[in-house]
Amino acid sequence: MREILEHGLNAGSAVLTVEGIPGIGKTRLLREAAAVADRLGYRFAQHRGAGPGPRTGRTHALLSGQLAGRPRQAEAAGRPLLVVLDTPDRPDHTPPPRRHRALGGRVVWLIARRPGCPRPLPADDQGRRGARLVLGPLAHADAVQLAQDTLGAPPGPALRRLLERAGGHPQLLVDLLAGLKEEGGLHRVAGEADLSGHRLPTRLTARVGAVLDRYSSGCRQLLCIAAILGDEVVYEDLAAMTATSVSALLPAIEEVRATGFVRTEGTRTVFLNPLLRQLIAASMPPTLRTALIREASALRSAAREPAAGRGPAAPPGPGRDTVPVHVPAPVPGPPAAQPDETDLNQRQQLLVDLVGEGLTNQQIARRLAVSHHTVNYHLRKLFKVFGVSSRIDLLNAAERQRSPAGARRP
Repeated sequence: MREILEHGLNAGSAVLTVEGIPGIGKTRLLREAAAVADRLGYRFAQHRGAGPGPRTGRTHALLSGQLAGRPRQAEAAGRPLLVVLDTPDRPDHTPPPRRHRALGGRVVWLIARRPGCPRPLPADDQGRRGARLVLGPLAHADAVQLAQDTLGAPPGPALRRLLERAGGHPQLLVDLLAGLKEEGGLHRVAGEADLSGHRLPTRLTARVGAVLDRYSSGCRQLLCIAAILGDEVVYEDLAAMTATSVSALLPAIEEVRATGFVRTEGTRTVFLNPLLRQLIAASMPPTLRTALIREASALRSAAREPAAGRGPAAPPGPGRDTVPVHVPAPVPGPPAAQPDETDLNQRQQLLVDLVGEGLTNQQIARRLAVSHHTVNYHLRKLFKVFGVSSRIDLLNAAERQRSPAGARRP
């Protein structure tokens, strides 16, 4: 990093991209780099390209013309310019090319970004020296050393296992250790600091809950359900739990992937680490967790019973604790007759009409003054009645049933 700053001081413009998941230490590294740049004589610029919060991305000017109370000297001759962007994770928050060129002179960009986010600078910005620094998780030995430095004693067996569940995530580790100290969650055994119970620190669950609150309700819903189902995030299972289709969940799924709570592992999507999944589940009220666990168990039980016209349930993959999804088997001959409209009671017909209005399960629940679990239950029954697996197929089947051509002959 210092090499990039010295290049901007003596030679020309440069771009340093610091990449890593949220909480890995990108912002702290940028602040330290900005302090070094100040000592080297840089002047600072502020970019106001984004609002706060994870839904829109955030651009922090860590030094907006001031450092340690000193006024900005924007016109200082011969001094290179430092621009700091902290996690500009959407294309519409990228500074326009015209503004880039207007800066002129020697400009060094320090940019923090999440993995998979768009390139923060436009493609036509050539001629700058570029470097990329990827921040990864701490090794388990480093996490153990951090615990020893924080607690003043080596961690005991139970605490070491809990540290391993954090997956080397620096922010989780710091909050975990601080919370255990503050809330009396530790005791000394044979010179080691070990857990005195099984309860996670309130400080840690509160922080995760506060982060979740920044995202949309659809994103929170998927994360909470996925945390109940298992370490792997299986989109088909989430669609089954929400009585919808994967395609209907795409906007929320994209937001889930942008949170940094999940990662791609080959062809699988999994939670960043087991502790984070546990904290997301713990952020829900106990009664809600119990209800979701029961609902998942009911789906698993239903999936184990072979349905007419369907093949056996797909077996769970290695390490998966998720709702098995049935794979439809080809059925020879003409399609089965659809049920008469009279097979649906008035409330079920109303439910189909509300689905046709494009309402979500939560909106339907509010309209009918029932819980969204009740809506999910009745939608699944309708799916079974019509032999469909998505809302669109349900609406098409219901429309065919209402038309004279779709009616069943006696």
